[in-house]
Amino acid sequence: MSDTGLPQPRKRPRQQRSQTLVRAIREACLQILETEGPDRLTTQRIADVAGINIASLYQYFPNKEAVLADVYEERMAGLVAQTESEFARIHALTDQGLEATLAAIIDLEVALLLQLYRMYPDFYLQYQQSLDIRARVNELTQSLANPSWEQWFPGFLRRHRAQLRKGDIDTMAFIARRSLDACLQSALAERPQALEDPAFQREMLRLLLNYLLK
Repeated sequence: MSDTGLPQPRKRPRQQRSQTLVRAIREACLQILETEGPDRLTTQRIADVAGINIASLYQYFPNKEAVLADVYEERMAGLVAQTESEFARIHALTDQGLEATLAAIIDLEVALLLQLYRMYPDFYLQYQQSLDIRARVNELTQSLANPSWEQWFPGFLRRHRAQLRKGDIDTMAFIARRSLDACLQSALAERPQALEDPAFQREMLRLLLNYLLK
């Protein structure tokens, strides 16, 4: 099914009491996903776990998908904030070596995708375009006057030019980025369990190194 945009709530809470209510709904949704699984997620179950009347839930959300979208948005914001420390670690690695930096990038990409996928696999795959974590991360980095992933990667490769084979750096950076993207997205769609396998991550790293190095 194509991504036509995330389901929307009926309205946003404005007063403290309504904000507390919506927070309880989000927390109940997460609790059900983590302890009971996606198959048990219904609006009635969310209301029961939140300790509220289902009519109160429907004041703010038309269905469970809208609740899920709100929960995903909150989780995405948290993940984006966490990546700030990862940026610092990856930046520190850039001087230590090409391979170590690429491995760290792959680790980060996989970790972010898995955290979102595991919450509710079918929902995440349906709305993956709207839940593009890298786009959100790029928004953060550019808001802090830092280059986007697309801008940063060619510069990173230029720092290691002596190790690279002959070729146009911008073209090589584009192909390497897109190859990694394709592997990650195909794995999510066809073999999501592979992303949890360290051997699969090593193969992605080998793919990039074999393409880039002399």
